[in-house]
Amino acid sequence: MAEVKSEIESARGPIYLKVSHLPDETLSTLEGILHSTERPTRGTFHANRGHDYRTHDIEMHISEIGLCSGHSASGVWVDENARTTVPGLYAAGDLACVPHNYMIGAFVYGELAGADAASTAADAPAPQELPEDQVTAAHELIYRPLRQPDGPPQPQVEYKLRRFVNDYVAPPKTAAKLSLAVETFERMRTEVAGIGATTPHELMRAVEVSFIRDCAEMAARSSLTRTESRWGLYHDRSDLPDRDDDAWRYHLNLRKTAGGEIEFLKRPVAPYFVPVPGLDGIPGETDEPVVVAEPALVGGRAPASETSRVIDSSGPAPSPRIAAVLALDEPSVDDLTPFLADADPGVRRTAVDALTEHLCEGYSAPLVAALSDSDAGVRRVAADGVRELVEVLPNPEAVARHLDSADAGVRGAAIYVLGARRAGGVEAYRHHVTDPDHRVRIEAVRALVSVDDVDGVAGAHTDANREVRIAVAGGLGTLRAGAATVRLLLDDPDPLVRAAALAAIGDIGWHDADGATVERALGSSAWQIRQGAARALAGAPSPSAAVPPLSRALADPHLDVRKAAVLSLTRWAPSEEAARAALAGALDDGDADVRAYARRALEAAS
Repeated sequence: MAEVKSEIESARGPIYLKVSHLPDETLSTLEGILHSTERPTRGTFHANRGHDYRTHDIEMHISEIGLCSGHSASGVWVDENARTTVPGLYAAGDLACVPHNYMIGAFVYGELAGADAASTAADAPAPQELPEDQVTAAHELIYRPLRQPDGPPQPQVEYKLRRFVNDYVAPPKTAAKLSLAVETFERMRTEVAGIGATTPHELMRAVEVSFIRDCAEMAARSSLTRTESRWGLYHDRSDLPDRDDDAWRYHLNLRKTAGGEIEFLKRPVAPYFVPVPGLDGIPGETDEPVVVAEPALVGGRAPASETSRVIDSSGPAPSPRIAAVLALDEPSVDDLTPFLADADPGVRRTAVDALTEHLCEGYSAPLVAALSDSDAGVRRVAADGVRELVEVLPNPEAVARHLDSADAGVRGAAIYVLGARRAGGVEAYRHHVTDPDHRVRIEAVRALVSVDDVDGVAGAHTDANREVRIAVAGGLGTLRAGAATVRLLLDDPDPLVRAAALAAIGDIGWHDADGATVERALGSSAWQIRQGAARALAGAPSPSAAVPPLSRALADPHLDVRKAAVLSLTRWAPSEEAARAALAGALDDGDADVRAYARRALEAAS
């Protein structure tokens, strides 16, 4: 596992299980096993990512961390008869601290537990009454979520909890990360207790989250207490990389004290039936478990001080009317109107947010009107709202009156909506190509593209802002016109502008005289320019001008350049044997996307 993890995190990672070379019959059989017998959701997992075993190899990961079952280094402590340390209680299968056993192991340990329990049943009298406090606590654990149905949903809390386990408890481990994990799991007791549920299934999942939290805390505290590294990656302490057989030739057990705290025990290892080289000193001197103290948590706490450095907020408290807006369930425009006119800009911002979220009937007019609000924050929320709803705004022409707003964000949003909905005029767009704010100028260039105004787009090629010039190059490429302007941008001092111009001339098409420029770009030190050159070769005047340099580009160290080369070769593959040969070579590329595009290009050309 340590070697696999190192490989994944190296420059050569990630790693893949190669299956795309297999015949279709074999892949169909593999899918039948993996997507039905093994795990039906696996096929959905790959389909949602657009992956198919015929075009994509399978990315591999190391096994996730094991908490308290299913692994030979964890589980409930049992003896050879599956007895736990609690009289009359047995554990078998994955729950017990036994080696990996799967189904056959469950049968074996189940039989051992059953036989021993049957032979000792007469000596273990059944309790006459159950502890009332434990029964009450169990009832509270199971049914508490029903009394708080509006509490945080189980998937949200479980995701946060599992993410913290993966980030802070999974190896390689350090005392600092484990301490943060312990503090977080302690803090999450309240979050887990606050989970809401409405159905029996949700009740079950909520209880599971509480168990996951308990196991996560036990794993973190145990890893912190065992001050050594052992078992390869399973318990790899980066801050304590060596194995310590003198101090830790023991099993580490934990139990719950009468006060509810976790207590750790060093339990001696049983004598080996077969001698193990290098472990002659195991077991140790004692035969009985020994209590061991848990190390103190470490972390980034500031030194204790009598004087608090926390400064109280000097601003006004948030208006309670914000909560009133948020409490509205499916509000109408009439419900929101008083809040949209509130004196507090925070309330108005929340009301505009509600308009965007609920899309109540007639929402468009007040949303557009908010673009002229006196508060910049309200205008920003309104501008974000009209951008988000650009495809469904019932009257996009209404934003035109905000083209001359003093707020650049509002002007940009207005041009964006008019351009996207084909609701504006060339004159307005050309006027804003010279706007003082570069963000507005970018939107104006894009809007001119939407009305096919080649001259208007080309006129902005001397703009002082790089992003505007990139938008000009991209726009002319989309329009497949303005080659003369694009050639001027090929000499731009900014490499990203030159890269965009190269890609654009690939869409427009070029002549033999441009070949030297494209060839030089392929040798640039900037991968973005090399990528642009590869894209430019899709518009070469002849296959002889395109295929040889594209074939060389397939050896580029940057995967985006190789990907662009494959996509450009796709144009020439149907007619050129050399292009098909180059694509065939790309089938062995180290990047899965490059291989997939090459495979599809060859299939389309055949």
